[in-house]
Amino acid sequence: MKSLFKYTFLLLNITLFLSSCEDPIDLDLGPAKEQLVIDAVINNSADTQYIYVSKSVAYLQNGVPAGYALDSIGLLDTSTFTYYPFKHAGNGKYFFVPPSANTFDTGKDYQLIARDGSNTYVSQSHLNAATTIDSITYKYEKDGLFGGNKGNYVTLWAKDKIGKGDYYWLRLYRNDSIQSKAGDINIAIDNSTTEGGNGDGDLFIIPIRANLTSRPWNIGETAQVEILSITPEMYYYLNLVQTQLQNTGLFAVPPSNIPSNIVCINNPNTKVLGFFCMVGKVKSQKLLIK
Repeated sequence: MKSLFKYTFLLLNITLFLSSCEDPIDLDLGPAKEQLVIDAVINNSADTQYIYVSKSVAYLQNGVPAGYALDSIGLLDTSTFTYYPFKHAGNGKYFFVPPSANTFDTGKDYQLIARDGSNTYVSQSHLNAATTIDSITYKYEKDGLFGGNKGNYVTLWAKDKIGKGDYYWLRLYRNDSIQSKAGDINIAIDNSTTEGGNGDGDLFIIPIRANLTSRPWNIGETAQVEILSITPEMYYYLNLVQTQLQNTGLFAVPPSNIPSNIVCINNPNTKVLGFFCMVGKVKSQKLLIK
């Protein structure tokens, strides 16, 4: 006991000494540099397509980035050279109404072209064909699922397309509201979470098809799942986004901007944020939890 008391007293004194050596230091980092941000995920459905343009804000600055108006922005079909202009709806939100489904054809390449003063920004993406969805179901799990509480859990029944090298983004809607937290980013390579997954053309593995949300579904809620066939570049971009959003704890690293696939062709030193991707989209029927 005497020895234990001695070491405890010594540890306390060391702690007090070290804490007394801590002085706050204010660093003047100067104003943050604004960068153009373009978010353009365009699909082949007849739905109105949107592109969102804004300027970046400092990491420690609160608030939502304000929209930014460009001179023009649109998509170019590289095979027919057909140009699809997007109209500005205000606050950096641009839209295009396709005359029909598959206005943007799978298997083609499209270029994003944006003009802002003397700068021209471009990117290119391939439109991959969508997969298919059989159904979505739910089941009451009395012991919970994947560490969650007991309740109703939704399962997606869908298969990977035949042929290796398909990339997917599964997006969940709860009561028509897309779930967009870090833990809701659900991406896959073929039917698995890694390259060379468990089977080409098979059902998505359980961690993908069943681990759609950590919170059980309440009676009366509706569930819907959307599968986007994305490019490999978009897959790795989303992987980095999820890593940055979950960058906490003892081994957290300094946050950094995620590289974009959009470039300024007349001034390579002008950096851009955001991403452009053409996607094949399929959406499940709504499921009512009864």
